[in-house]
Amino acid sequence: MGQRSYRIRTIYRTGTVAWLLHRLSGLLILAYLYFHLIVLSSVVWPGGPRAFDRVVASLTTPPFIVADLALFAIILYHALNGVRLLILDLGWGLNRQRPLFWSAVILGAVALFCAALMMAPLAVRR
Repeated sequence: MGQRSYRIRTIYRTGTVAWLLHRLSGLLILAYLYFHLIVLSSVVWPGGPRAFDRVVASLTTPPFIVADLALFAIILYHALNGVRLLILDLGWGLNRQRPLFWSAVILGAVALFCAALMMAPLAVRR
């Protein structure tokens, strides 16, 4: 039992979790970019400006604003964790992975909160 709990603690260290979340957020951003290009190209070419205006109007509804906030959270995490990795690659703070990780998470949460406050009028407008 003691060996198993040590192995679980070793697997789920802060650096490992940050690494997994960084890879997952990168894949989600890549999937979003493909989806974004497909939506834009399918609307702009055959439908023209009117079709594009209809799609933009539907993308400013509250569910899509929440989805935009989720996308912003994913991009924030990926960017801030990338800065953390850059700091670690430069050799600074090698013994401070956990505080660097949580600093990035807290900074991202504050930025996400500010973005939500700025986007709130869009959701209530409808």
